[in-house]
Amino acid sequence: MLANLWIDMGLNPQLTDWFNRNARADDIARVDHVSLIDTLNAVTVGRKLVVFKSVADAEQLLPTLVDRLDIIGYNLEHGPGNRPDEIADPVGSVIRMRDLANRYGKQLALGPDREFALNYGVLMAAYVDVFVLQVQRVQEQPQTVRDFVLPLTQQLRLANPNLQISVQVRTEGDVVALTVLLDSMKDSLDGISILTSPETVAVAQALGAEVRRTGLAQVTPSFATPTAAVAPNGQSVNNPPPATPMSSVPATPWFCAGGLLMAGILGGGVLIAVLVHALRRNRFSVGGRRARSEYG
Repeated sequence: MLANLWIDMGLNPQLTDWFNRNARADDIARVDHVSLIDTLNAVTVGRKLVVFKSVADAEQLLPTLVDRLDIIGYNLEHGPGNRPDEIADPVGSVIRMRDLANRYGKQLALGPDREFALNYGVLMAAYVDVFVLQVQRVQEQPQTVRDFVLPLTQQLRLANPNLQISVQVRTEGDVVALTVLLDSMKDSLDGISILTSPETVAVAQALGAEVRRTGLAQVTPSFATPTAAVAPNGQSVNNPPPATPMSSVPATPWFCAGGLLMAGILGGGVLIAVLVHALRRNRFSVGGRRARSEYG
């Protein structure tokens, strides 16, 4: 079931309390930059992950941070935030990060962009513990997501049977539709990575609550809109509880007595109306006979 997958949630101070109340031991509290590592100090449950954009940064900073995290994250992408030398040698860079993780006894999570995942994912998979497939930019296109994720997960698992795989989605759009998409891929995944922002805290909570439901059949539109208010227990406070079928409502004694009394009153009224109608009809009938005898 979808609820069995672990959740890897990007934390900010507004989400920490919710994570502590709702996370399981296998869930992951993630900060997407080392400068946010203090956010993890308040986390009391699950595993802690810090994302690095370069091996060089990790090599320099990990000696003083190693006791504050469980998983080293490596976000390797084509962009100005990544070092050109690491982009030019993606597999070699992952191997360097693997050596670093081994040195400190930590797990390694890799989150490459789509191009790296398609071109080098199978080669990288052998060196990592968690592989995050980024689909957040196309999450409104379910078939595009599935065409990317489903074949690639099979290839990655062949390269590393012990690999844990997640897909990363962002906290925007229709939460129920997003949950349906995730459910359609659940058999190929081990976890769900959630990309958050301070502006979408309610959506992150709603998505976490939907994912943790016991089955998709129980998914309701209570979190269908990103602005839905959410109570501390993860439930929407803007939606009334579902109506109880009438057949399941037991009749109380006062309801039965009132019903009988009302039935008696209505029955008596009908009987009186019938008698009055009969008397009037009889009078008009007699009057009619008189008129015919006088004017006939």
